[in-house]
Amino acid sequence: MIVNTGAKRSVVGHAFSGAFIGFILSSAYGYSKYKNGEIDKNIAIKNTIKATIEGGIVTASAIAATNAIGDINKTPLQSTIEAVSYVGVGIAGAYGVDKILNKDIKLIKE
Repeated sequence: MIVNTGAKRSVVGHAFSGAFIGFILSSAYGYSKYKNGEIDKNIAIKNTIKATIEGGIVTASAIAATNAIGDINKTPLQSTIEAVSYVGVGIAGAYGVDKILNKDIKLIKE
């Protein structure tokens, strides 16, 4: 254990929370830009979907890393390697979502 981070947290539960917060914030932001005529409806929807998924991924990886840092059954080196791995997975996941939704083959037409 590197730091006492308290009780172990639910990664899945926090993934849903992160996705929900991402949805709320990005939909409000996208709606505002859409109402001001800065973007069209499809771009606002695509950006909301992207931020929702990325919010869930990033939050889940952050909670998993926090759980790893506070794991009393592992050495500090093991905890650090595990935490860095979770952060890397979160970065890769967010990057992958960005690339998938911005491909030439559009999932949602702009």
